[in-house]
Amino acid sequence: MASELIDTIRSLISLMREETDRLLSGGPTADLEEIAAAKARLVGWIEARTVQLQREQPDWRDKMEHDEREELTEALAELCEISAENGNALERQIRLSVEILDAIAVEAKRLSGTRSETYCARGGVSRVDLPTPISINTQL
Repeated sequence: MASELIDTIRSLISLMREETDRLLSGGPTADLEEIAAAKARLVGWIEARTVQLQREQPDWRDKMEHDEREELTEALAELCEISAENGNALERQIRLSVEILDAIAVEAKRLSGTRSETYCARGGVSRVDLPTPISINTQL
């Protein structure tokens, strides 16, 4: 039971390490959707398995062999470490993406001149900067 849980945690660690390396490489980040989906499946399995063990055998951790408990502790510590690295890399990628989209929107607005001015009935002028519609080519 514990070896299956440890193996799954190690698989999750491996996936997170691969995703982090790809995010930090600076090159194309193809297949990240597949990695994210696999991570979600593994996390779901780990959560379901630990809930099941807790429900069926509330003292399952105490019944583990010393070596298994130590291996599980090491795997969880490594998971915490790689999770922090992976979270930082994902946060960096999201910030970069937002900055790029903001820059594209500013340039598109500048090029398209979407400023609108409307003269009101009493002689006033109402100015509105309309957002420029942006389409993204996902086939890079």
